[in-house]
Amino acid sequence: MTQQQGMDLGTVALGTWSGGRFMHFGADVGEERFIGLFRKAYDLGIRTFVTADVYGMGEADRLLGQALADLGRSSYCLVGAVGHDFYTGSRAGEKGFPRFTDPELRDDTQYASYLQMATEKALQRLGTDYFDLLLLHNPDWLGYSHPKVWEALADLMESKVTRMLGIAPGPANGFTLDILSAFERYSSLIDWVMLILNPLEPWPSNLVLPAAEQLGVKVLARVVDHGGLFLDSLRPGDPIPRNDHRAFRPPNWIEAAQPKLERMREIAEGHGMTLLQLACQWTLAQPAVASVVPTLIQELAPHAKPIESLLEELAAVPKCPKLTATEVEEISRLGDNRGCMPLKGASSQYLGPPKADQWPLMEHHREAAERWGIEPDRDLYCPHDPRDVREIGAPRNGVVQAMDRRLYLQLLAFGECEDTPALAHELREVSREFTDPPLEWVLYEDLADPQGVALVLLDEDPRRLMERQRYLCRATALAHMVLKEDLVMFGRTYATGRDPDLNEVLFERPRNYLFNRSWPWAVWYPLRRKPEFERLPREEQVRILMEHASMGRVFGECDYAHDVRLACYGMDRNDNEFVVGLVGPDLHRLSRLVQEMRKSRQTSEYIQSLGPFLVGYAVARSTDQANVK
Repeated sequence: MTQQQGMDLGTVALGTWSGGRFMHFGADVGEERFIGLFRKAYDLGIRTFVTADVYGMGEADRLLGQALADLGRSSYCLVGAVGHDFYTGSRAGEKGFPRFTDPELRDDTQYASYLQMATEKALQRLGTDYFDLLLLHNPDWLGYSHPKVWEALADLMESKVTRMLGIAPGPANGFTLDILSAFERYSSLIDWVMLILNPLEPWPSNLVLPAAEQLGVKVLARVVDHGGLFLDSLRPGDPIPRNDHRAFRPPNWIEAAQPKLERMREIAEGHGMTLLQLACQWTLAQPAVASVVPTLIQELAPHAKPIESLLEELAAVPKCPKLTATEVEEISRLGDNRGCMPLKGASSQYLGPPKADQWPLMEHHREAAERWGIEPDRDLYCPHDPRDVREIGAPRNGVVQAMDRRLYLQLLAFGECEDTPALAHELREVSREFTDPPLEWVLYEDLADPQGVALVLLDEDPRRLMERQRYLCRATALAHMVLKEDLVMFGRTYATGRDPDLNEVLFERPRNYLFNRSWPWAVWYPLRRKPEFERLPREEQVRILMEHASMGRVFGECDYAHDVRLACYGMDRNDNEFVVGLVGPDLHRLSRLVQEMRKSRQTSEYIQSLGPFLVGYAVARSTDQANVK
């Protein structure tokens, strides 16, 4: 037959990652049983088979080709995937083989030759001369966006080694804005996209479905089984080996799903379906979804279903919709998983350099998000993403406030200052040398030392602060004074996640407090909490902190005292965690606030160290207009 007579994908498909032979899910069924699984699938009427060249470094292709060898090529649909370079690349442990677009392997002039080679070798192993659909497998940011990648894929279509093209994002979930951007740029080439989608994991793929439907891209849904839960063989307490891919899922994920599964089971039984069939039906009811390829797993527990019976369930998925619109909606509400996990691909929460499966948002991602009505810090946001080191404030209209800027402050205390006014004058003169940005500082006289002073410097850039601090210590009378090392403090402003205005908290507030000439008194000190505090439940931590904060709020509302709060994790030689600067018009009121706070649970139970204290009176500020007398 000719390639143009090929088949489209059926509503259900079987992938070579099933059976635990090439992907670590459950038990490895062995080569003979693996081949038999695909032959049985064909006999049961499943005629769409999906493979990827990287599985077993070509071995999955070979075994699938062996299983299909005696069958007419026109009687089944073959879906392949290329993208991981196991020919010249080295495996990086659990991260797998590099993408062929890795700059360490080749430049863009070699993309086409690699894709041609990888596709031809995969076809040779499979014993055929064309794919019905060829997927770009787990692309990196270059794979999604580089024109030469897509020119090379177009050439494969032209050379008739595949009838259709698509993208298979992964291996983890995410890539929403990358997919949408690729749809817009290369819609004429993209026929299919493979997405993670099931009743317990609708997000974030549900954000892609409207665009797929509008642009005519069909969806092949994977992980429809949700890690095996919809196969109805995995129960709470069942063993999951360390090398099983599901070992990376959150703790208690099986237990947490049980109440939802029970309601879904009721709906399934009302239509004479199994949980697997319900999962397939719900997924096929979503916009643009035309085919499902769940992972069939031979679980290790004695009560587990044989994988062959799971295959029979898959083959018997009803051809016509069984679920009502109301049931589809109810299942969607039950399975709502928004924000449950950090997402791979382009992310506002990732700030590092581009890696194989994660990279920062780029301009084309932001533009695509705007066109499709997606707000990254609302619709793609995970509140417990460990990569997110931005300052986070309270949401506004559902959108998280986020800022990757903050103010750094350093306090340096000196002895043997013979003339404070002269030092203030020098600082003011030297400040004229710095205009972009201006040099910001406050000079205190030390209450505990008749010849003591302290200098607080502020800057958004810690390196610039360091350079300016060193310059001041060389170019002014500070050069002849004695540094009090035990009173050196350094920290950064930080947000609590509840702040209504990040710019006010991180920048305006500390500046307003420090430069207010009506609040000359200051008490500065570092502190460290006991490790036990970090092990408390989050709710208990919040209660303790709110009690402490309420005391400070009362003093602040009366203008008795205001606090500059700094975090100094990893930046303090004594391993302190915070630096606090209390400022106000009267020293007694500052002392009373410290006294009152000793009564709080945080101070009385969970503070390991407090101090030393520096008590100072501000005699000059970089913002002062007149000379200090």
